[in-house]
Amino acid sequence: MAGGPSLASSGAILVLAIFAAFFYTAELPRAKVVLGFGRKQGSTVVANANDFHTIPDTVHCEDLHYHEPSRLIFTACEGVEATRYAWFPALGHFDDPNVGLKAQGSIEVIDPNTMKAKKLKFTNFNGPFVTHGIDVIDDPDKPKGKAVYLFAVNHLPNPAFAEDASEPKARSIIEVFYYDIGSDSVEHVRSVWHPLITTPNDIVAVSPTSFFVTNDHFYRDGIKREIETLYFGAKWSNTIYVEFTELTDGSFRDSDVEVKASVALDGVHNNNGLGHGRTPSEVLVVSCASGRLHIADVVSPKSDGESPKIAIRQSVAFDSTLDNPSWFRDPYANSTYDASGLVVAGLPRAVDLAKNQHNPRGTDGAIVWKATPSRDKTAGNEEMWVNRLLFEDDSTHIRTASAAVLVAIDPAKEKGERKAWLFVTGFISTNVVAAKVAL
Repeated sequence: MAGGPSLASSGAILVLAIFAAFFYTAELPRAKVVLGFGRKQGSTVVANANDFHTIPDTVHCEDLHYHEPSRLIFTACEGVEATRYAWFPALGHFDDPNVGLKAQGSIEVIDPNTMKAKKLKFTNFNGPFVTHGIDVIDDPDKPKGKAVYLFAVNHLPNPAFAEDASEPKARSIIEVFYYDIGSDSVEHVRSVWHPLITTPNDIVAVSPTSFFVTNDHFYRDGIKREIETLYFGAKWSNTIYVEFTELTDGSFRDSDVEVKASVALDGVHNNNGLGHGRTPSEVLVVSCASGRLHIADVVSPKSDGESPKIAIRQSVAFDSTLDNPSWFRDPYANSTYDASGLVVAGLPRAVDLAKNQHNPRGTDGAIVWKATPSRDKTAGNEEMWVNRLLFEDDSTHIRTASAAVLVAIDPAKEKGERKAWLFVTGFISTNVVAAKVAL
């Protein structure tokens, strides 16, 4: 949800939403549902204590990615609570850039077997590192599961703002890392910056030297940003395609030398989370504040001078705000049952975030949805989806939900029943949690 509502009060949100509704009346009933007006936060009942785990040392880990070949979950964590409340551009927190300059976020791997996280040591990198969205892809030059490239958003303060208040307060970049599976350290490959990367949120890596990244807002802060968030007709955010030629570090942190970028997708409201779909050419794009997950295709360039584009094929609506999506591939699927589907996390009452987001003891809940293709297949030319509430919490166990991934359990270990571990994290949660759920 980072990149979502951040007005001073829920009353202000309601007033602004009603004001926006005069210009976009058809969306007002949906806005009330998605933002959680009148909704009571609930919690999934866990009857067996062994079916729920809290993962230690996972503070403010925005995103999760399950790497199936290695059976590891990758995440980027702030590590301490203070950083995100003082400096986090995605929530409009610009209070103390010095905190951002001292931030020492981390890359961590979670083992679903041990339910423990390992913080990786950095090689050739000493920060600062203000974490957000990430992605992980296999090294194409090695067998799958042996090594990966990691791409991570880093929200750095902009030094130019101190001398010129018209400059942006943040100068966010993308960090590229390389990790040999099983190692205790992760190597920094290079930093990537380009003027088109303005309000980066999440990433889908295409290759070791190319990726898509969302800009979740056109306006970086202030009332215009709030209007952009809450007015569903404000389709001003975009997704950028970026490619670079050198896998070396050095002066690249402050330069766009050998970096090319272009707009791959625009005309989308509050373009936020990105995820890989069922095939290499399918991507998942989330409109956070309007609660829609877009299923899209990567369109290859028609000529050498063009770049790949993203074309939305279909949208799936959910009854809450949404954040980073993932696709669950059921490894135990058979001819009678396939549990594969979309998994996406969000906030049950996003309306409360405005008054809670600066409070370390806030009570923002978490909600996770799963959508599976309908057995009816299609209605007209569109695939049909069945939405299901998979998990919720009233902040007792986890505060906020920004990403969730499923790790299937061998049915032989569950007396033939189809179950999985659901890992959930939040952008201001003090820990990742794992709950056993039925598929």
